[in-house]
Amino acid sequence: METCDAKETGRPHLITHVVTTDATVGDPLVADEIHDQLDAKGLLPGEHLMDAGYISAELLLAAPSQRGIRVMGPVRPVTRRTVQATGYDKASFRIDWDVRLAICPAGARSRYWTEGLDNNQRSAIRIRFATETCAPCPSRGQCTNSTRYGRQLTVRPQDQDAVVERVRAEQTTEEWKAVYAIRSGVEGTVHQAVTATGTRRTRYTGLGKTALARILTATAVNLLRLDAWWTGQPLAPTRTSHLAALDLAA
Repeated sequence: METCDAKETGRPHLITHVVTTDATVGDPLVADEIHDQLDAKGLLPGEHLMDAGYISAELLLAAPSQRGIRVMGPVRPVTRRTVQATGYDKASFRIDWDVRLAICPAGARSRYWTEGLDNNQRSAIRIRFATETCAPCPSRGQCTNSTRYGRQLTVRPQDQDAVVERVRAEQTTEEWKAVYAIRSGVEGTVHQAVTATGTRRTRYTGLGKTALARILTATAVNLLRLDAWWTGQPLAPTRTSHLAALDLAA
C-alpha cells in the first residue's frame, strides 16, 4: 500500500493505491507499476512522497522527466566502512568523470575503473586504488579496513550520483523537511491499517487472494475514516517521544 500527495487541482489530497507483489520484490521496482496504474486512472500525482525504501537514483531521474512527477523521499546516508568515525568517506574523494579516476585526500590517483552492476542489479562503477598506493599511506587506517588491498569506492553513473548527492543535501534543509512532513499522514494511514486490520500478515495463500484482501483492507480503512469524519470523532494526538517529553519538562 502506497500513498501519494497530488497537487494538480491546487488542493493537496492523499491518494491510497494498493499494489501486491511477492515478498522478494523490492520497493523501488514497484514504483513504476504504481505510477502506471495511477496514470491509467487519471490520478497521476504531481508530487509523490515516498519512504526511503522506494527511493532510487533511477526513480529520482526518471519520474520528473518522463512523468512530470516530483518524487520526494530521504536518500540513505553514506555508509562509512572506515575504522574511525573521522575516516574518509566517498565525499572525501574527488571523482574526475572525464578521465575515469578518483583522487584521494592525500592526492593519490585510482588505478581501476570498472563499470557493471551492483548486488541489486543496478548500474554501478567500482573504483579501486592499487595496493602499493595505499600500503605506505599514513592515513590508511582512516580509509580502509583491508590489509591486503587498496581502497575501493562504489558509485553510481555520473547523472545518478549527482541527483543523489543533490537530494542528500536538500533533505537537511528546513524547507525540505516542512514539505516531507505531510508524509506523517501517510504513515498514520499505514498504522491504522496495521492495527485495525492486521495487514502486516496475509490470511490467504496465493497472490490473487492476497491482492483482493489488500484492496478490501484499503476500502475498510476508507470506511473507518469516513465514519470518524461523519461522527465528528477527533483526530488522535500526535505521539510525543520520550526525548521530546523530557525537553518539554525542562
